[in-house]
Order: sequence, then structure tokens, then C-alpha cells
Amino acid sequence: MIEKELLEKVKTQIFEPQEPEFQTGFRDLDLLLASIEQSSIITIGGRPAMGKTSFAVSVMLKFLEQNKKCLYFSLRRSKGYFIKRIIPTIAEVDFSRLKNNMELNEKEKISAAFDKLSNFDLTIIDDAKKIEAIKEKIEIEKPEIVFIDYLQLFDTASKKQRNDAIEDIMRSLKEIAKENNCIIFVLSQLSRALESRCDKRPMLCDLRDSGAIETVSDIVLFIYREEYYDIRNAEKRGQAEIIVAKNNYGPTYTFELLFRASIMKFLEPIRVYDFE
Repeated sequence: MIEKELLEKVKTQIFEPQEPEFQTGFRDLDLLLASIEQSSIITIGGRPAMGKTSFAVSVMLKFLEQNKKCLYFSLRRSKGYFIKRIIPTIAEVDFSRLKNNMELNEKEKISAAFDKLSNFDLTIIDDAKKIEAIKEKIEIEKPEIVFIDYLQLFDTASKKQRNDAIEDIMRSLKEIAKENNCIIFVLSQLSRALESRCDKRPMLCDLRDSGAIETVSDIVLFIYREEYYDIRNAEKRGQAEIIVAKNNYGPTYTFELLFRASIMKFLEPIRVYDFE
């Protein structure tokens, strides 16, 4: 028989819904995460230069502003570089200005961004590329939300086929998420084969190295920016599509965000409503 305590808990969740625990500031994404479980795996996929890290950072900063404890595994960049990369995003100062003589107001914004970052409950790890090290860090830090940037940079057993190694990593991450009651965002590269298609919007079959990425993930998001392929199309400049290709908690759909490349930040578009 099912435990009565569990039945009552689920009944309460249905009849007395609470405010979503995780809010990103992106309306459509918040609807997606409203019923998410703590042990979920969310994969963020995209081709190079689509903005996977920028999207992950944009989401993470919203969580940090709500005093959520976050752990970011930077597998491809040093901790120092990652900090240098997110400061302009927080300050909303053009990244290229860091290398030039900044104006006084820009320096003030950068200083304020460092102060803000120092108060966030954020730990950045740049020296863990094996799944055992990832697990150990999560067990020690006990974060609510984890970001792994990115999956294909894991050190894997040399004797294993790449597909088998990635499958083992994904299944291990799911177990880690369940054991530590945390949400894990996994950034993933996509197969370059999609570049040969006329429509280059990603599909689940484009997930690189293993079908287990699709199988294990509770949610799969793809980032697609038309302007990357058609830079002359002014209408698509600064626009991004977030494709919800898999969703264990609801429907699949696509929504739009704005992308400001100069500060490497995704933003909610301004919505105009016609009441006539």
C-alpha cells in the first residue's frame, strides 16, 4: 500500500499549490519550471556561439538573486576567467570595454558588480572533470542548483567507447541529483551534422555522443539564433529561440528571448498587448 503521509503530501501539492520555488525572470521558462522536481536534470544544448554559457549564466544570476545556493562547474575555463566573463553581464557593461579605458560610470558599474557577486552564494569549480570529483564537490557544498559547463569535456575512461562513457556520466549525474536533492543543468554540444540541413533548428537527434542525454534528461532546451546564420537579416538581430524539445513535466514548445551579445546576457522581450 502507498503510505498515507505521501498521499497527503501530494494531495496538498495539488489542492494548495505554492509559489514556484525557482523563478528565472523569464516568463515562459518559469512556467516550464513551475512543477519541476528537485532531482531533475535539465540539458541546455546548442551549437558553438549560440550562447549556452550566456544562457546558463543569465538563469543562474536570477537564482542567485533569490538567495539560492549555486555551484558552477567550469570545465573549459579557469575560475578567474569565468569571473571576468560574468562581471560584465552583472554590470551590463560591454565586455570589450574591459580591455579599454573605461568611463567613470562604467568603472562604477563594474565595482558594484564585484560587490554583488561577492554576496552571492556561489561556488565556482574549475578543477573537477571526473564524475567522482563532481559528486564529491556536490556532497560537500550541498547546492540547490548545479551547472556543468559542459558535458563533452568530462574526462572519461580511455578504454570505453565515447557513447558508453557519456551514458555512464549522465546516469551518474541523475543519481547525484536524486541523492543530493538538487537540480543539475548540463550544457551540451550538438552534432555538426545539423549544419548540413536547411533548417538548422536543433532536434533531439542532434545531441552529441549519446542517446542517453535525451533519455536521462527530464528537460531538454535548445538555443537557436537565426542571426548567426543570416547576419544580414535585421529582423532577427538580437533574437533567440529557446526550443523545449523534451519536457517530462509538461508540453514541448518554443519561446523567444532577447540576446545582447555585447554583455553576453539573455533578456525577457518587451511584450506589447493590444487591448482593442
